[in-house]
Amino acid sequence: MPEQNLDKRWKSRYPGVTYRVKADGSRSYSVYYKGRFLAAGNTEREALTKQAELRGKQARGERVVLPSKKTFAEAAEEWFQTKQARLRPWTLKGYRESLDLVLLPRYGAWKLAAVDADAISTLTRDLEREGLHALDPKRPKRPLSPATIANHLGVLRGVLAFGVRRGWLAGNAFDHLTSDDRPRAREKAPAFEWSDEQVEELLAASRQLAREPESRYDYSTLLSLVARLGLRLGEVTGLRWSDFDKDEGTLRIERQWTRLGEYAEPKTSAAKRRIPLSREIKEELLELRLRSKHSQDSDPIFASRTGTPLTHRNVTRRGFEAAAAKAGLEGVSFHQLRHAAASRLIHAGLSPVTVANVLGHEDASVTLRVYAHLFDRQKTDDAVRLALSGGSKS
Repeated sequence: MPEQNLDKRWKSRYPGVTYRVKADGSRSYSVYYKGRFLAAGNTEREALTKQAELRGKQARGERVVLPSKKTFAEAAEEWFQTKQARLRPWTLKGYRESLDLVLLPRYGAWKLAAVDADAISTLTRDLEREGLHALDPKRPKRPLSPATIANHLGVLRGVLAFGVRRGWLAGNAFDHLTSDDRPRAREKAPAFEWSDEQVEELLAASRQLAREPESRYDYSTLLSLVARLGLRLGEVTGLRWSDFDKDEGTLRIERQWTRLGEYAEPKTSAAKRRIPLSREIKEELLELRLRSKHSQDSDPIFASRTGTPLTHRNVTRRGFEAAAAKAGLEGVSFHQLRHAAASRLIHAGLSPVTVANVLGHEDASVTLRVYAHLFDRQKTDDAVRLALSGGSKS
């Protein structure tokens, strides 16, 4: 009998509905829609229901997404190509690492539509328990931090959103995640609050290290600028002497030096800014320029022996961490030194808008979100002082 041909698709009595005969004699029905056969169920009624659903969406002007044979790897590579011309090299490097270390090893051969909410939740739990070992048994079991997992998931979300936009997916699986599916947030340790004494101890330790015979560089002025002006690592290493106006007593932030060893635009327009300098900082910079072998306007303010900007690693490891250890400061990072400048500005009574301008925040809401506890403390302290003085502001 012809129906014993298991590969043949047979027409049903309804246009656009076909069926195949299975080995056990039962049937599986499909709907022919826009040149594609779509699985529709094991009964004719199920096929007709699916056909009516598709035609109804088309009549209402709704988008009809047909199942795609696109694999995750294919979609991910196409997505990555669209990012090449728009993103910074360091960001692209992070995306590439997420794809190569996590997402392609886990989902590469999967159909794109198979990466659902359960698959994302499973990956999240694996990374929390075992880290990259869950993807490569040769790697040690080392749980990843919530922030690192979130970075990897951000790339995954981008690929799935790209699939939706291209019509390969009906929706993004991230829209169906619950709070339990997402990375478990660890309790955030309170930010280290620098006192003026601790900043001075750090700078004194840095100057002492610079005087030792084996010293390669004096990082004291660099650390001073970060602690007093709140410069980011890329901003301070990206400074040129042309950015320092000794007559005005100002410093302009025009660019950053990246971890990839190249100049780049600041991340936001607000990061480009002009900062007034205290007499002390101005004199530090003047003294540094006088003794520097690289003092032309186009030279980096903080130059290596060969005249190139200092690398990020040298600044953090040889500059900051060595000085912090010598000063006996534990549990602090280079980025937290930026908080010392913010604390000083806030305690001086400057408004959130002014503090945001100095730090290069896009708007004061960012400053308030990061340093709300300091503003609140300042406000509370002022109120208590007023109360204790009998209500007189004098």
